[in-house]
Amino acid sequence: MAVFLTELDPRARVKGSRDGLGAQAVWSAMGRPLVGNLTTVTDSLPGFTTLLVGLRLAERAVATGYLEPEDTGNAFLVWEQMAGYARHTVHGHRGFFGLQRIAARAAKAGGNGGRVHLSAGPEHQILGNQKTDGLLGNYSAPARTSGLVLPGSPARLTPEATAFVDATYLPRLEQAWGREAHALQRALGQERTTFDLRPNGRRDAVAAVFNTPLSTAEIAFYRHHLVEGGPHDPTGGRQRRLATLIEARPPESSWPSRPFLTQLAEDAGARGWDDVADMLYRIIACESALAPASALFTWLLGRDGDSLGDVVADLRVRWGDRLGSVHPQAPSVLTDPEWREIAGALREGDYPRLVRSLAQRNATVMRERGGALPWLELTDQERLRVRFRDEPVGLPDADEIRDLWWYPYFLPSLVSVLWAVGEGMS
Repeated sequence: MAVFLTELDPRARVKGSRDGLGAQAVWSAMGRPLVGNLTTVTDSLPGFTTLLVGLRLAERAVATGYLEPEDTGNAFLVWEQMAGYARHTVHGHRGFFGLQRIAARAAKAGGNGGRVHLSAGPEHQILGNQKTDGLLGNYSAPARTSGLVLPGSPARLTPEATAFVDATYLPRLEQAWGREAHALQRALGQERTTFDLRPNGRRDAVAAVFNTPLSTAEIAFYRHHLVEGGPHDPTGGRQRRLATLIEARPPESSWPSRPFLTQLAEDAGARGWDDVADMLYRIIACESALAPASALFTWLLGRDGDSLGDVVADLRVRWGDRLGSVHPQAPSVLTDPEWREIAGALREGDYPRLVRSLAQRNATVMRERGGALPWLELTDQERLRVRFRDEPVGLPDADEIRDLWWYPYFLPSLVSVLWAVGEGMS
């Protein structure tokens, strides 16, 4: 099965990634046939829970007259803040969007009677731009793909997600926020509200939304929509089968890794799941070229002014005459001609051609991004000219390259959500 690189999947974007070789389009296309709904940053089950409950509360607040329809986005930001404070103070959760500001403000709350202020205003947001960089900006599209959010704007839950939130989480909030959590809806509709971080019923009710272990209903719901891809799973069942393989053979600390994915591919073949096995083998072959190419390109950005001959000589010291770890099928699974050239040069040990190919690939990427000057060029005198300089990095040797894994292919997010569904949120 060929992989065609067309329009870049916006759900693949890695925040802060410079990607001077345009590798994102390659690994995204390879990963999507196996993981169709998640992104590199949507690896948190509590993140999805926060999104669903917040959207439902905002919708209810509009229906009860506490909120104008155009203000639902602002109400969600307040809920995201409230949920973050509750997760931090009650459950000690780490790694969620806005944790740094939440932890700092929670530490200072003692001077304000244990209370923090919440609003959509910049002074209370938990990120530089909470609307785009928080859950609303990052989780809405994957939730839509997973059958949790309807098409269109503003984001609204599907009927199934609505019924799930009403049956599962609304009763937990009602314990302290009143019937149908009207007091909470009213708070979200205010321009500014306060939230008490000291032990109290309302704080604990918000925290109860994230209690573990998960209920039977939560496990079934999240497994179907997040782990298996939802009712319109774009992978045609491959994601569900891949999750089954991972459950049967839990990954070690190094994930993803070539040996582990090879074992998963063999397991898939043994079960007759040849489509899953084929995609895993393609990812392995792809990464065997992308990882060393990306490591080399990063290293070359620290060699401004050096001659091509010196660079090649140093490269041979580190990698030998050729890289034996590049998969034989790497050139064939890479459909872009420039990436095929890079993979071929890697396999053959043609290092002068490899350096030129990386420079050409970078020039193409910069041109496609609006005509910016290439970061790396070779002058007429066969010297490297570097326009984008970063901190110098070392080049991994051949043994390290053999085990190097550079790109995610959305696999870590699937593993993270899978474990959270199976073991409770952390």
